[in-house]
Amino acid sequence: MLALIDEHRTSDTIALDPDQLRPSPFSLTVYGDPSEEVEDLIASIHEHGILVPLVVAPGSEPETWEVISGHRRLASARAIGMTEVPCQVRSIPEGEARQAAVLEYNRQRRKTFSQLMREADALEQLWGAQANARRRANLLGSDRAECRNSDDRAAGAGRTDAAIARHLGLGGKDLYRQARTLWRMAASGDARAQSGVAQIDRGTRTIHAAYKDLRRRDRFGSDFRPTPYDVWAFRHDRAFGIPHPGSIPPALVAHTLHYFTTPGALVVDPMAGGGTTLDVCQSMGRRCLAYDLHPVRPEIHPHDVRLGIPPEAHGADLIFCDPPYHTMLAAQYAPDSVATASLNGWMEFLHDLARHAFEALRPGGYLALLLAAQTEKDIPAGFGYIDHAFLGYEAARQAGFLPERRISCPMDGAYLPQHVRRARTEGRLLGQVRDLLVMRRPSRPMEKPPFDLASTGNRPV
Repeated sequence: MLALIDEHRTSDTIALDPDQLRPSPFSLTVYGDPSEEVEDLIASIHEHGILVPLVVAPGSEPETWEVISGHRRLASARAIGMTEVPCQVRSIPEGEARQAAVLEYNRQRRKTFSQLMREADALEQLWGAQANARRRANLLGSDRAECRNSDDRAAGAGRTDAAIARHLGLGGKDLYRQARTLWRMAASGDARAQSGVAQIDRGTRTIHAAYKDLRRRDRFGSDFRPTPYDVWAFRHDRAFGIPHPGSIPPALVAHTLHYFTTPGALVVDPMAGGGTTLDVCQSMGRRCLAYDLHPVRPEIHPHDVRLGIPPEAHGADLIFCDPPYHTMLAAQYAPDSVATASLNGWMEFLHDLARHAFEALRPGGYLALLLAAQTEKDIPAGFGYIDHAFLGYEAARQAGFLPERRISCPMDGAYLPQHVRRARTEGRLLGQVRDLLVMRRPSRPMEKPPFDLASTGNRPV
């Protein structure tokens, strides 16, 4: 591509009105709107002017020019109100030659992962077209050596993916293939791949780590070894769900599905958050309907569970609920979330949730409630803590559920070393208690339960 630019290079620098300049549509497709990243450049150009001329080629309309290099400089000049900008004219033909020139002029700029992948899209198309032309030339008997030299000029020696990886500065072909797999899955609408791309763009995730997440997404279906104990101390796994406040370890969901559902069962998550339940169900062969007040993925439907469980979800085998805990993460949720409710409002929500779940489950179906004890703030006067698991148990029993199992699911902790040191100094206990309450809707109506803890002060009837 350097040869192509050299072929059309001129030494003329002329001053052009910014109104005569048109951004390259190809550049906008690959690199995005330049006006979003010119704040620092505006200050520099305002003080020093444009030090490096823009590169332009004749436009498709009379007295217009298409910008090949310098879109951010042009955006800055327009923002400042400049009436002339220095430009160097190149007589680069339209089409693939002009696209190749745009890529080459932007070769040294700092790019996001998405910009690199859009460059890769373009290079695969450009170099693929050249390879097809060479194959046709071979069939017509053209000189093989010349074809081979043309191949080296276009894509570099070796495989095309390795050549593109070197061209983009991505290292070897293995990392490039991982990046392309991630990119193609994101383009197909895969929410977890899209989340991975966004994290790489922000610099908070590496290509290899995001790719490994995708590879692990089926581990519960192919290599799942359930624990036989009722303490589930699992860690988070970014292969399931996308970043969201209050996300949970996917193994909690996987074990719940293993012990309380069968393949093909209908699972409902009315507060789906980042979609962990949705992804685990897909891995384990369960059907899933997911809802949330403010969905962050297209597979999650908008719905407020305070209005009940949607009709299409009735007859569910399992309803898995990880509700926003009372005030503990309220600042991270929307203002209309139940996390901002008063303690009385939160308790009313639990009772309504249990009633709605009872109505939506099939006879014999299960409600799984993941609830943590509240220890750090907003504790009523005289209380040392709030036992949300007990509140959830009471709400489920009053709704008609029978207790199936209480499983300890200690939080894997997000305490910083200074939090631990302060707790030791002050003699405080840091909260990690969390329980999964599994309650069952009776298979047939019961004339009278054997005991009612809510009405008898925890004494058997």
